[in-house]
Amino acid sequence: MTRTEQLTALRADVDALARADEATVLAALPQWDSLAILLVVSHFEHVHDREITGAQVRGCRTVGDILNLLS
Repeated sequence: MTRTEQLTALRADVDALARADEATVLAALPQWDSLAILLVVSHFEHVHDREITGAQVRGCRTVGDILNLLS
């Protein structure tokens, strides 16, 4: 899966990221909250078969940082 495809899939599963790009600062998103973080964790488990924690997601500053968790 390319990085663009990863971002598209993440946007589809996490409403708060629907219009975000890799440079979007998460704290600037009005809907970025604990539910969005939980949706990111769930997305990683179901789409990428990868376990991450809420703490890892909270440590991300941008959407690109979230995608970097796949590396």
